[in-house]
Amino acid sequence: MQITDEYDVLYNGKTVGYYYVYSDKTVSFYTASGSPWDIEEELKELGLDQELTYQKPLKTLSGIIKKKYRVPGLKKIIYENGSLKLVRRSEETDERFSVYRLAAEEGEPDYSPLKHDARHWEGPHTPEDMREWATWYAFRKMDDGTYQAELDESWWWGGSHNDGGTMHAPIPEEWFELSYDEFLENVVTLVAAAHYGFTPELLKEREGLKEFFGFV
Repeated sequence: MQITDEYDVLYNGKTVGYYYVYSDKTVSFYTASGSPWDIEEELKELGLDQELTYQKPLKTLSGIIKKKYRVPGLKKIIYENGSLKLVRRSEETDERFSVYRLAAEEGEPDYSPLKHDARHWEGPHTPEDMREWATWYAFRKMDDGTYQAELDESWWWGGSHNDGGTMHAPIPEEWFELSYDEFLENVVTLVAAAHYGFTPELLKEREGLKEFFGFV
């Protein structure tokens, strides 16, 4: 049995619980650690007034997020009523646009002659001339129609050991209302892309990226 949908329950911007829907249509809800006790009535409106494990999906929940409290204009399935919100976690799809890959060879779509490295900037005791670099940079379309920026970084740390990790950041939906030029100026501020030398001009050179994002 797999989780098909995950929701974060937020109150005043803080996560107070988690709601899961499984492939067999059962559900579970768990309150988060440190959740306030004075929001029981708000949670009851969603049918989340108790810990639920493997119960049938709540008709109240599915009806509310589709109709009365569905936030218009957003691709994410979201309930919002006063201070209480229910936000679906986006899942990755196979629709992905690779901008840069360190291992790419000349002639491949994500090849770049640039190194996309930079001086290491984290920590108070950075070794002299320590460098870090981007191993790949890409964008992915999520299953709710939103997009995510991704960048994998590495850096040298204390001799022969490489360290780093992949950063992920959702691209705000309102940015798609901007011109394509303005959109790219904002996008490079995500996942430290500008830090590694990615610019709007470099993204404009990537054939097919404009269409991938739906700018026609």
